[in-house]
Amino acid sequence: MLPREHGAYGQLLLPLVTTLAIGRPGRVAVALAAVAVCVFLAHEPLLVLLGARGLRAARDGRATAWRWVSLLGAAATGLGVLAVAGASPPTRLALLIPAAFVVVLAAAILAGRERTMAGEMCSALTLASTCLPVGIAADVPRIATLTCAVVYACAFVCATGCVHAIIAHGRQPPATATRSAAVAGAMFAIGALVWLATRGSLAPVAPWAAAPVCATGGVLAILPPRATRLRVVGWVLVGSSLAAATILVVAFR
Repeated sequence: MLPREHGAYGQLLLPLVTTLAIGRPGRVAVALAAVAVCVFLAHEPLLVLLGARGLRAARDGRATAWRWVSLLGAAATGLGVLAVAGASPPTRLALLIPAAFVVVLAAAILAGRERTMAGEMCSALTLASTCLPVGIAADVPRIATLTCAVVYACAFVCATGCVHAIIAHGRQPPATATRSAAVAGAMFAIGALVWLATRGSLAPVAPWAAAPVCATGGVLAILPPRATRLRVVGWVLVGSSLAAATILVVAFR
């Protein structure tokens, strides 16, 4: 019942760990991070119950899936009530952002669009946005919290576009349009981060932190490996995301 995509673990944990590492996490911040983990772990059993993993999985795994959803739902609810009760008004307001993404993602799942590029990008944005309320609750400076969220959002969206470009190249080579879009997206992301940092909306480290993932994604889209190497590609992107996390922690500690 655990999520199958190992890259998704990085997309969840790296934003949370980064903000907790550069802040002073207390009870509320830790509780909010735990809620995000519980909701993430409930995703796979929910898909099983909805039949998104196939009729056989829904039939054979229904009882187990219900247990997982019940336990994780109860834990998320209890921790969420504890966190919201002790949260500051800015933290409560920031919770609306990941909540809005969750609603959109739930609609995509119900429509059977979760595995599309748009659906996976929405998932990436949802996971990246979890560091906003956690960072505020952990007393991370506003610009540092916003920088972390935007950097991870850009990095994860670029990584998703890169993976889909590799898949498209494997199915219908040369998939020039999809690959070109992935490269253009990576370049646009870095350009946007440079512009926002220049304006003072983000910290100057923003484009440097996103560079490892965006550059790696761009290179992989230009020189796509075989689709059978997607697991290796995933680990390469996780490694570049770890580099981004390291840059952010060093810059803000």
